[in-house]
Amino acid sequence: MSQIQPEVREVLPNMGNAQPGFGAARADIAFEVNGTAISVNVPPLRRLSSVLRDELRLTGTKVGCDAGDCGACTVLVDGDPVCACLMSAASAAGTSVISVEGLANGRLSALQASFLAHGAAQCGICTPALLVAATALLDKRPNPTETEVQDALGGILCRCTGYRKIVAAVMDVGRFESSADGAAPHPPAGTFSPYSDGE
Repeated sequence: MSQIQPEVREVLPNMGNAQPGFGAARADIAFEVNGTAISVNVPPLRRLSSVLRDELRLTGTKVGCDAGDCGACTVLVDGDPVCACLMSAASAAGTSVISVEGLANGRLSALQASFLAHGAAQCGICTPALLVAATALLDKRPNPTETEVQDALGGILCRCTGYRKIVAAVMDVGRFESSADGAAPHPPAGTFSPYSDGE
């Protein structure tokens, strides 16, 4: 699988676990999160991942490395996948940010149902990022090829699976979204057991 990193709007210096901007002047930063206009008063260089998790309590966005290597913090910024740990709060000003919580409407989406049906969600650390990145892909390519799915998800590390179930789940939704019948997506009969890899 290729290692294409999600688009990065502004790369912060590698500061390990330190949060840039603590002790610095604060600023009111306005942007949209999951369809709601918000304003936060934070140090401008604070990581977007920290603002989402700590200020807005949107803990679905996971933080694995704070260096843009694992992709667990992937969110959509103006429709593009971005590592939220590499984007400052100031860079988010005036943008539209969608976290995994923004994909919910009170019931499982077709993508979430396909992940469930295929057994594509394991420990849950990478799952929110995979769902967000797959949503961006499916918005642009409703019926993606396997290579397109691999490229779109290549910047998100999953240590629990071999990616086959994840790719299959996204491809199943791509076919579902492009069909006219509206039937819920399901893997082919007999391909999934919670006790096997489904291959």
